[in-house]
Amino acid sequence: MVENPRLPEFGEDAPLRPARFSHIVLRSARYTEMVDWYKTFLNARPLFENGRVCFLTYDDEHHRLLVGHDPDATPRPATAEGVGHWAYLFNDLGELMTSYERLKGEGFVPKYAVNHGFQVSIYYRDPDDNEVELGCDVFDSREEMNAWFEKGYFRDNFFGHVFDPDEVLKWHHEGVPAAEIFERTYPVEARDA
Repeated sequence: MVENPRLPEFGEDAPLRPARFSHIVLRSARYTEMVDWYKTFLNARPLFENGRVCFLTYDDEHHRLLVGHDPDATPRPATAEGVGHWAYLFNDLGELMTSYERLKGEGFVPKYAVNHGFQVSIYYRDPDDNEVELGCDVFDSREEMNAWFEKGYFRDNFFGHVFDPDEVLKWHHEGVPAAEIFERTYPVEARDA
């Protein structure tokens, strides 16, 4: 058990690990709706699409998401075991807020937003009711992140603090520095209590 988190170190003698995470496959009876949603949500483009499968990417990977049409697929109960959500990260708060603003203009409304202390996240639901996270890291280096973890904030509150993304977008447009926005959405009294 890890009492207080710290980013793990992987030395040269560590066992072979995957080079990167490649993709997620989604099976859906709402194929067209799901494909359209992810194309817009991720600004993704298809590598291949034939009405039964759509291989989508938003970077140099051949596909980051595959949506497959399965007319017999049924909704999962909210309490089903399995994946809780998956996440996509932006380089910084400015990119996250630009994405939030674009998606809001497209009619995408998040379910909630949380400053986890080390990462800021906005959570959405796709047409199949899968939870999908968009976020950015708070710290620029592992040393800064580990120093934050050592203070015990995450150990004491691993969920974080809910915030209003419209308020953060307003502050962003006003030129409030990201570090100050991070502090405003992770209350000092909660950090130092």
